[in-house]
Amino acid sequence: MLETDRNQLHKCVEEALPELDMMIGWTRCDPLQTTPVFIRDAKSISSLTLGPFCSQNLAGYLVKPPALDAPPKPDAKPIGICVKGCDSRSLVALIQEKFITRQRVRIFGIPCGGTVDWRKVARHVELGSVKSADVQDRVLVIEDSTTTHRIALEEVLSRKCLGCRHPNPVISDVLIGAEVSPRSTGMETSYRDVDELDAKPLEERLAFWQSELDRCIRCYACRNACPLCVCQDRCIVETREPRWLTQHVGVPEKFLFHFIHAMHLAGRCTGCGECERVCPMDIPVTLIKEKLNKIMEEMLGYSAGLDPEAVPPLLTFNPGETEI
Repeated sequence: MLETDRNQLHKCVEEALPELDMMIGWTRCDPLQTTPVFIRDAKSISSLTLGPFCSQNLAGYLVKPPALDAPPKPDAKPIGICVKGCDSRSLVALIQEKFITRQRVRIFGIPCGGTVDWRKVARHVELGSVKSADVQDRVLVIEDSTTTHRIALEEVLSRKCLGCRHPNPVISDVLIGAEVSPRSTGMETSYRDVDELDAKPLEERLAFWQSELDRCIRCYACRNACPLCVCQDRCIVETREPRWLTQHVGVPEKFLFHFIHAMHLAGRCTGCGECERVCPMDIPVTLIKEKLNKIMEEMLGYSAGLDPEAVPPLLTFNPGETEI
């Protein structure tokens, strides 16, 4: 089925490419990972791939510098982009906040059964010895120099995927492949990790975050990968007028950065997990945003990135708000 979907993607992109400025998608870079690819000519279309190794959220490439430095011309062709369910929610959020227009993008929706976390794969096999990897009937099949490893896909899926409620694109022009069933239909399962942490005493929660954030090296990969962090040239961690943060590397400074980052995403985070995926220290930073997402749902009945016409709650002012 994956090969059929890949062929469908190639055919659809080939038909649309003359009308596009470029096509943004994924291509395999090693057996377990993909990398973004930017296609402008038909001979490169065959490099496009899809499937459980396509972890990156490509939406950020539409709005990060230098894209913001050069606004598109009125007669510019649209940009084609491949999106999974959570990626499509990021597109919706960018449309809501008018960073892009709906007419500016041609959306190729990819129903997603979950993406592979290479860190979890490393618990089963030596990554340097992997020769090939594929998924067959929800089983990850890995060939190394001596052995064939068969690992249940559920054991190596990214944490964000285990409680996913929106595996199918919420917005698209072309849908590639068949829709898949959500893993979760309610808050009880989608916020399981948040609830488990919340159930611990305050002292244990504090100790958890002190231990986790102590490993942070303030590389800002989490900020750079986030498609909704679009003000990097004016980020509070680097501005000196006014000066919000020092360059000290103590836990208090790390706490302040991560919680300011999370608060800037309150009511905007779509749960794509990019911040957690790119963290070199394997810190579950998405948990902070998930907690805020849960508060938004409980208090305001709002989930980010589902309706292009909606206005995120913290971008509005309603003195008659009844839920606060």
